[in-house]
Amino acid sequence: MRWITSGAFDKFYTRRVSIFAHLLMWFLLYTLHTVILITSFSESLIICQAFALRNVLAIAFCFYFIMYLVVPYFISKGRYIPGIILLVVPVFGYHVINYTCTWLISNYLEITVPSVRQVCNAVLADGIFGKAAYRRMVRGSWPFVSAVAPCIVAKLVLDIIRNITRTLRLEKDRLDMELNFLKSQLNPHFLFNTLNNIYMLSLKGAEQASDLILHLSEMMRYTLYDSDTPLVELQDDVAFLKNYTELERVRYGAKANIIFEYNEEEISDQLISPLLMFPFVENAFKYGHVGNDGQCHVTIRITADGPLLTMSVSNSKNSVNNVPKEVGGIGQANSRKRLELLYPGKHKLDIQDCADTYSVTLSLNLN
Repeated sequence: MRWITSGAFDKFYTRRVSIFAHLLMWFLLYTLHTVILITSFSESLIICQAFALRNVLAIAFCFYFIMYLVVPYFISKGRYIPGIILLVVPVFGYHVINYTCTWLISNYLEITVPSVRQVCNAVLADGIFGKAAYRRMVRGSWPFVSAVAPCIVAKLVLDIIRNITRTLRLEKDRLDMELNFLKSQLNPHFLFNTLNNIYMLSLKGAEQASDLILHLSEMMRYTLYDSDTPLVELQDDVAFLKNYTELERVRYGAKANIIFEYNEEEISDQLISPLLMFPFVENAFKYGHVGNDGQCHVTIRITADGPLLTMSVSNSKNSVNNVPKEVGGIGQANSRKRLELLYPGKHKLDIQDCADTYSVTLSLNLN
């Protein structure tokens, strides 16, 4: 998945590589046909090579006509009827190339095997036009399909991979832009409140002011420098969440009961995509409200069992103030997309919206 979304496939499959791949495909097909003809008929090598070349030329014409004309200009644009009608051209072209090459082989090379000579004479006797030629064309439909279909399937599979590559990379780029927006969101309003708290504490001569400055500087350093890589140390990402929580603890003061629990040893030596957990933590503070007991409760627990990471975040709410469906700056839907893109099949996100509590549990396999 990372190889696809990084664009490595498109970087590898350049025009030169594409030309080489096509030439290699036709050479292998030519070799295969030559071997089949040699083992099927006691004919000379040059005759078998000539018939193999005839087959490859006919298949190549049909392949390029269908895949570079019919499919992109008709089928892909929904013009199915003219596209299907145009399929008559490669069928007829296959027949013409087969007839022309058979005539050249019969007239310029010596065919020694009677059965091969008999087949060639029958093809030439039917001609290119006329009822006999059309009957042979119809009889040759299945060999035509069986010869051309594998090449078309291979091309379609390659095109599907390239389209998936571009789609996933565009989606990743979009989510990266949203992540950068999230990082930049740290957040004029949040920074203003934090600086205002620091200012008020400094006027009172409180020792907390220096701690807030330290937390804020560590957060800014992390968002500006440390998180500009696809993966970061899990303990650094958790430290960022811890710093953010400490700043919010000061902002809420005594009216909030904030719990942040994690085990330093459990989260060491693990890597994670940066700021993956932050939107859910930010959401808890942004939309948390005073509960029925008169206090605002926010609980964050992070545990790890080897590569299996579990983060649970819950905040109090009341029946009047419901939690919006937005998670932080990038939205719950985009958080899900980011998880699906970065950890496909390796995560589970459970959201519980109860009467007095909103909780999120994220389980993640970091391998």
